[in-house]
Amino acid sequence: MNKEVLVVEISGKRPGNSDARPTEKNNISYDKVIISNNSEGYETDWDIINVPDDYVEWYKSNIKNSDNAWYAPMNRSYAIKYAREHGYKYLIQLDDNIVMFQIAYSTKYKENGILCKKEYRATSKSGDNEMLNDFIDVLVETLKQTNAGIAGCNMTGAAVPGDDYLSERYCYSCFALKLDVIPDVYHGDFEDDIEFRLKLNQMNIPSVQNGILMYGKTGQAINKDLTGCRAEYLKAGVKRGEHMRKLYGDIYKAGVSSFSNRAGKQEVDEEITYFRHKIKPIKLGVIVKDQKAIDKKMNQLFKKYAVKKENKLIIKKEAI
Repeated sequence: MNKEVLVVEISGKRPGNSDARPTEKNNISYDKVIISNNSEGYETDWDIINVPDDYVEWYKSNIKNSDNAWYAPMNRSYAIKYAREHGYKYLIQLDDNIVMFQIAYSTKYKENGILCKKEYRATSKSGDNEMLNDFIDVLVETLKQTNAGIAGCNMTGAAVPGDDYLSERYCYSCFALKLDVIPDVYHGDFEDDIEFRLKLNQMNIPSVQNGILMYGKTGQAINKDLTGCRAEYLKAGVKRGEHMRKLYGDIYKAGVSSFSNRAGKQEVDEEITYFRHKIKPIKLGVIVKDQKAIDKKMNQLFKKYAVKKENKLIIKKEAI
């Protein structure tokens, strides 16, 4: 086991086994725990840490700024405290409903005078293999070799494969934290991950995303999933972004649309409304100590999943 890294699944009110929380299907080679505000009915071989009552009361009295979805940011905050107190240097935070991981990127080139693009993909459903471990290796190496406080992955549904390696972007649901430089707490309510990055920005600490590493989560609109915090998200509607607009109105805007947040072509469904936010890009600048060390991790990743039969890279070529 690598005693520098702790993997935490952030979870609450999703009783059942790993079918209810598919993140737990992954064969993780690091120390791992579930941190939860409500783990009643959980069936799992992961250790469960329920947020202590005294911390709940402290968070409610000093940090909580909404009566809606404050449990997830509290769990995230306690995960930081727990990891620090147990001597870890890096903390991986994972949502509990991650169903797949994917390596996806594209390259552009000219062929017979025509500009073309090649797209590469290797996909792993949660539990199929150890792709998550390799993602964690890359994210931790990125934090070691840069001045970033958070390093995360891209979302399969909200992004198309590109050629971005590392860039300053927001990270959600699957990310690594450098525990000796980040703030102590996440504030609520709904946009806690965005607010955390904006706090880092005020501290002059960048957040980086590896756009080639992607993950996918359980869909909400299709299967009507209202477990965890999703019932509160649905109830809030456009008010979901109310506090963020007040705190960071120069950077954050929000509304609703008939278009989903999925990337690429999609059909419009007038009967379904989607919450959408628009966030002004932030660029602090990232200092890299050893680019070759990160490149080495990425090259190992490409080689490993290009040669495995069950994860053979799918190559698609098209003129653009």
